[in-house]
Amino acid sequence: MKYNVTSPFVSGPAMSLRERLNAPFPYYLNDDRKNTILCLAVGLFVLVFHLIYTTPARLSPLSFGQKAMFGGITFAVMFIHIVVIPNIFTFSFVDTLRWNVKKYIIHVLWICFVIACVNAVVDKLYICPDMPIAEVILRVCQQIALTGIIPIAIMTLMFKNNLLQQNLKSAVSANQEITKIKNLKNEATKADNNITIYSDTSETLTFHLPDLLFVQADDNYSTFYWKNGHGIEKKLLRINLKNIESQLNNSFAIRCHRSYIVNVNAISNISGNTNGYKLQIRDSDFSIPVSRPKGKELMEKISQLRNMMELY
Repeated sequence: MKYNVTSPFVSGPAMSLRERLNAPFPYYLNDDRKNTILCLAVGLFVLVFHLIYTTPARLSPLSFGQKAMFGGITFAVMFIHIVVIPNIFTFSFVDTLRWNVKKYIIHVLWICFVIACVNAVVDKLYICPDMPIAEVILRVCQQIALTGIIPIAIMTLMFKNNLLQQNLKSAVSANQEITKIKNLKNEATKADNNITIYSDTSETLTFHLPDLLFVQADDNYSTFYWKNGHGIEKKLLRINLKNIESQLNNSFAIRCHRSYIVNVNAISNISGNTNGYKLQIRDSDFSIPVSRPKGKELMEKISQLRNMMELY
C-alpha cells in the first residue's frame, strides 16, 4: 500500500480546518502484516485492561475467558475493518491510496462504535442479563472510552511519526537527485576539457572527452575510438577496461559489455532482438553489443541521464 507523504500537520493560520481534515494521512501501518500485528496488540491491551480493571461490586467478577473474549472482539472488529474490508471492497471511502485525516477519524470512531455494539450485546446476553439495556450501553461506552483513549493516542502519534519519517526520507531522496543533476551538469561543463589516459606502460593518450565514441578491450589491451575534425581516430593502449573506468570517472561513459565502454552521447540508435541490444554509434558503421546482464542496467542509466540532461 502506498500513500501520499504530504504532512497534514502543517502549522499556520493559512491552513483551514477543512484543509487539515482533507490532508493526506497514512492508512495505519500501510502493510497488512503490520496492521494485523497492530490489531493483535490492541486486542492484548484490552485483555490486560480487563485483567487490572476492578469489576463494580454489584456485578459478578469476570472470568479470564470472558475478559479474553473482549480482547478477541476488539481484535476481530479491527482486523475486519482495517485489513479484510479494504482487500475485498473497492468503494471510495476505503481507498487506502487516498486516505486522509478525516477518513482516519471517522474510521476510528466507527470501529469504536462497532466494538461498543458487539460488547453491549455480549454484556446483555452473557455478563449481566438482568441489567437494563440503557445501563449496559452506558457501562460499555465508559469502558470503550477508558480502554480506547490510550491505544488510539499511541497509534495516532505512531502514524504521525511514520509520516514524518517518510517526508524526511523523500526530502533526502530529492536532495540526492538534485545533487546528481548538479554533478551531471558539472561533468557536462568539464567535458570541454581534454582527458589523459595513462596506460600500463609509459604511453599516454589525450583526447577531447565529448569526442569519445567507445573503447574496445581485448584482454589487457584496449582500443580507443574518438572523433576529430576529419573523421574517426583510434589508438591501442596496454590497459584494461577496469583501469579505464577509474580514469574516466564520468557518468556518461558506461560499461555495456565485458569488452566495451561506450559514451552515452555517442549513441544514435538502440536496436534489440533475441540476442540482446545493439548500440549504433553516431556518424559511423560501428555497432556495439550489450551483454545480457548489462542490458536492463544500461537502459535505466541511459534514461536517467538523458532525462536529467533535459533539465538544463
